[in-house]
Order: sequence, then C-alpha cells, then structure tokens
Amino acid sequence: MNEEQIAEIVDPIYREKVLRARRLSAGERIDTGIGLFEAALCLMRDGVRYQFPRADKMEVESILRKRLARLKQVHEHGLYSNEIE
Repeated sequence: MNEEQIAEIVDPIYREKVLRARRLSAGERIDTGIGLFEAALCLMRDGVRYQFPRADKMEVESILRKRLARLKQVHEHGLYSNEIE
C-alpha cells in the first residue's frame, strides 16, 4: 500500500473524528480528555510493570509519579515541544 492509498483511507476517518469532536459539548470534551489521560496512565503503569516485573503496586505508583514529574519538568523547561518547527 502506498502513501496515496493510505491517505484515501485515513483522511475520511480523521475528518469524521474531527467533525464528531466539534459536536461535543464542553463537558463532553472535558470527560473525553479525562478518559484519554486515564487510559494513558494505564498504559504507563503497564510499561512500568513490564520494566519492573517484581514491583508491587506502591512501587509502580511511585515510579509512575516520578516519571510524570520528570515529564512535567521537561515540558516546563521547554525541552520538548509537540509543535513542528
């Protein structure tokens, strides 16, 4: 499959997602954001458990908090940006 064929499939799906998101109320957008954040936390916890299979629940949460703090520092210091320059 080439780039043009992929775009023919992906572009309409992306457009529909954008249109659906635009129809959400402010409350629904907040709920969606919270849900996405919670899903990301679950994935991060799974990653910690994979990296440290012997870690108990408290250790996993401690490592997760440290990683979130590090991400916050990186963001606050402008070391990472999701903007394309």
